[in-house]
Amino acid sequence: MSRRGRVLCALVLIVTVMGLAQCGGAPTEAPPEAVATDTPAAPAAEGFGTIRVGTEAAYPPFENKDESGNIVGFDIDLMNAIAERAGFEVEYVDTPFDGIFVALQSGEFDAVISAATITSERAQIVDFSDPYFDAGLALVVRADSPYQAAEDLEGQPIGVQLGTTGDMEATDRYGEENVRRYDDVLLAFQALISGDVEGVVNDLPVTEGYMANNPESNLRLIPGMLTSEQYGIAVNKSRPELLAAINQALAEIKADGTYDEIYSKWITAPAAEEPAGVADVCGGVGNLKDVVAVDEYTVRIELCNPDPALPYKVAFGAMAFHSPANLEKYGGGGELGVNPVGTGPYVLQEWVRDDHITLVANPNYWGEPPKTPTLVMRPVVEAAARFLELQAGTVDIINNLGTDDFPVAEADPNIQVLERPPFNIGYLWMNRDVEKFSDQRVRQAVAMCLDRQALLDAFYPPASLVAEQFMPPGLLGHTEGLTWYPRDVEMARGLLAEAGYPDGLDATLSLREVARGYLPEPSKVAEAIQAQLAECGVRVTIDVVESGAFLDGAAAGDFEMGLLGWLADYPDPTNWLDFHFMGTGAGDQFGQPFPDIVELLTQAARLPDPAERQPLYDQVNELLKEYAVMVPIAHGGSAMAASADVEGLLASPLNTEVYAPVSKPGADTLIYAKNGDAISLDCTDETDGESFEVCSQIFDGLLEFIPGTTEVRPALATSYDVNEDATQWVFTLRQGVTFSDGTPFNADAVVINFQRQWDPENPLHVGRTGEFYYFATFFGGFKGD
Repeated sequence: MSRRGRVLCALVLIVTVMGLAQCGGAPTEAPPEAVATDTPAAPAAEGFGTIRVGTEAAYPPFENKDESGNIVGFDIDLMNAIAERAGFEVEYVDTPFDGIFVALQSGEFDAVISAATITSERAQIVDFSDPYFDAGLALVVRADSPYQAAEDLEGQPIGVQLGTTGDMEATDRYGEENVRRYDDVLLAFQALISGDVEGVVNDLPVTEGYMANNPESNLRLIPGMLTSEQYGIAVNKSRPELLAAINQALAEIKADGTYDEIYSKWITAPAAEEPAGVADVCGGVGNLKDVVAVDEYTVRIELCNPDPALPYKVAFGAMAFHSPANLEKYGGGGELGVNPVGTGPYVLQEWVRDDHITLVANPNYWGEPPKTPTLVMRPVVEAAARFLELQAGTVDIINNLGTDDFPVAEADPNIQVLERPPFNIGYLWMNRDVEKFSDQRVRQAVAMCLDRQALLDAFYPPASLVAEQFMPPGLLGHTEGLTWYPRDVEMARGLLAEAGYPDGLDATLSLREVARGYLPEPSKVAEAIQAQLAECGVRVTIDVVESGAFLDGAAAGDFEMGLLGWLADYPDPTNWLDFHFMGTGAGDQFGQPFPDIVELLTQAARLPDPAERQPLYDQVNELLKEYAVMVPIAHGGSAMAASADVEGLLASPLNTEVYAPVSKPGADTLIYAKNGDAISLDCTDETDGESFEVCSQIFDGLLEFIPGTTEVRPALATSYDVNEDATQWVFTLRQGVTFSDGTPFNADAVVINFQRQWDPENPLHVGRTGEFYYFATFFGGFKGD
């Protein structure tokens, strides 16, 4: 019933929780997609007087009546703000929605604001303002019903509100004979609960609100949205000057933050505070219920919902453990990132930024001592320079062998090449919160303009693949047979023209000069993209940003377009799709997340059976192609290279090499040339691979990845047990382990480290940025969210 549309935080809320509880805070931005309209300049404020505005006051949170009978809601506050800015008064007229546009056309009102979707049919009889809200239709069923997809309800009775676009969509999709129309959407919901209909087609945010306020209704959303639409203010066609004034005022209140305040008040207002407790924890967006020290060497992790990927997550470097004494010493932040204390095989001896990091063997290490006492890591940005140093013998190991150096290295008997599978993705992204990329047609134009095969041929090493989707082949979550848009310059130009850019547009492409398997030569790839996009009318300026500032800015949504990629942390779609498209781990890089994608990912993450998860990921991959907030470029083949006499080195498919088992005859020092310098060695609050490859030598977690594989094994835990529904995990800890500063490792140390990341009120919840992206992604949010 497309009166209403997307709610960002409520959306994230919906998915992460799998219940539809109210979101715990407002988004940083929540503007609807802007569309330019050709309307005359706004007249002076004088002369409008009082205008009559039609609305149906039975559609919370957009319009409804409070206990005193006053009409309130998002639309009402928005119209009042517009009226104040444009200089007129408003008289609201409560009117049934099914006749509201005819009444407007006949002159009963001057305008209508009633969560009204902009359609071409309606635009024939009324004028619409610029869009003020993204909307979409969803399908809701009873929780105990057998239906899993929209097509499952064919031939079943479907409830709608009379005269809405939900009515139109249901009629088109299920046939006139199966549609049951109700004067009020609440009556449609009641009919669903009582069994008179099997589903209701209605605007997603209103449906979410109903479910949140009526949890006893026991309803369930079908994954995916049926449509994507926008709301507008309808104006009588005889009032072009009023339309112009409304558009001008709307633009002003969006620009000065008034719109965001109204959005936060009605759409993503925080839930009322309740007493803290375990039940309250599971009513929020996060999935972590509690972490309990059962005894000195037993820890229980309790989850609100099943998570079959938990072993992978606790094996990842962001979940490794700091010495509690060291956390206290540095207050959980500050100089902690340059003074790491873990239980791993190495300790930090010296760090000269942009020159070298020296690690030495940890004398208190619980495992087998490192075969080489000293490990020196040197940042060498250029791939060619790294290879020259390997040939000269000034380094022993290098990462990311350059494309042009593969044949030379493979032919040299003094060098060994250790290839990795292409478990990565290099991509170009667009931020849809930026006006020029808010229009899907612009994003699709960019997607159609890139010649990805040409980029692969020019810059990527052997074994690389042109990416047809975000997920690499061979992993759960990859959709067989799905292909990306082929290059089509003319179609791209046509889409730009349709979106209002017949002469093209200007854009800034941001990147960092750090080589990765997914992006071997960043600046050269950027220059080639610049040339390709120019053919379609997109004039690109290249902006190279320092690595740490780039990652921070990308997560904060500071860049309109950028080049980045992803190296697998563990082999599960939650590490790929959830991290990037749930609005948590990758932050605001792509702009606001899409509600339908968030909901699908949340459902998939809770299912233990891969066969049940895959169809949901197929839907996600199709939607990512449609929405085109990123263009998948390549799954890059990559390799390490080392002197032929280096022993014990295994290239990790997850890029988490372990150096304790590595040696070189007669050498007490190994020198490793890495792509760039670390940002911080408090890797609980990092997303940067250059930091993690250092942290992996200093810190341990409960579990670890077996070197050279994607499988996990015990580390600081000797074993673990899980209950039947994967919501309770009990870890038995290794005894006799100490941190390198002498602090004992025990259950309390585990709880302190978990609480530090989980609880924003914890005094140690500081880090470098305080974002703790991985934890928020792994567990859906923080305590109290």
